[in-house]
Amino acid sequence: MKNKVKPLMCFALAVIITGGALTACSVKLPTGEAETEKATVTESTTTTTTQTTTETTTENLKTTFPESETNRIYKGLSKDSSSDYDYLISSYSTYYHSYDVTRTENLKNAVSKINNLVVPDGGVFSFNQNVGKRTVTAGFKEAKVIADGEFVEGLGGGVCQVSSTVFEAVLRANVKIVARTYHSLEIAYVPLGGDATVQWNSKDFQFKNTLGVPIRLNMYCSDGKLTCEVYSKKKVDVGDVEINIYRDGGTYVLTRTVDGKENYRTLSQYSKPKPSTTKATTTEKKDEKKKEKETKKSKKEETTKKKKKKNG
Repeated sequence: MKNKVKPLMCFALAVIITGGALTACSVKLPTGEAETEKATVTESTTTTTTQTTTETTTENLKTTFPESETNRIYKGLSKDSSSDYDYLISSYSTYYHSYDVTRTENLKNAVSKINNLVVPDGGVFSFNQNVGKRTVTAGFKEAKVIADGEFVEGLGGGVCQVSSTVFEAVLRANVKIVARTYHSLEIAYVPLGGDATVQWNSKDFQFKNTLGVPIRLNMYCSDGKLTCEVYSKKKVDVGDVEINIYRDGGTYVLTRTVDGKENYRTLSQYSKPKPSTTKATTTEKKDEKKKEKETKKSKKEETTKKKKKKNG
């Protein structure tokens, strides 16, 4: 009996050892596979997170810039100097000091880009797109511009008078104003509240032709007078247009009413220039008046000499 039990005990022990070895292998293999899967998932998560983060930071939908509207590209406008545009719809004039040579050159440069431009029915006029960037190569000179609450020398000084004159003219033509911004400081060539400042890539003046017919802008400046006229080929009834500006506290309110109904309103607020600038501006104004008097005196003397020479 003892001889039979001994072999049986050996067999049982062998089975237990073999089973233990097999169990050890079965545990190790899944662990290795699980680690491999975990590594794959980690790599995939990292890649996905990186892509998502990049997209979020690149396209920040909560941030808006003033350039978003002014950078829009509209269809290019063409010029037409023919005599087909016979009907005057509206006009507006502003005045400048012709003895301010560089500023006058800037005015004439901008005017030359706008004169005879045709805005088709439904078309949009963009000041910046048509006048272009104010650079030396584009023929612009340094004159007074507004920067950081001061009047300082800068390229293209004076072009805002051109954009403001166009604004006033097309207001009276009863077209749709698309983009308009007021100056940060007070200006004098149009009533406060009736200006339209421009700056390359940040502030633009735009209007849309909503009259049902093509219109042409005629602009010219000479002898201290700057004028913008709006013409059409056909007679257009724009209604009884009235422009009114009034002050409400520190805000200037401009309204346009047509046949008694208001169809446009814009608000403007201005700051006073810094004290240092005010003193400099006062001195400059005195110098300007002095130059103006000297110019008039010189012209008068020349006229007197010519008369004497003619009579003598």
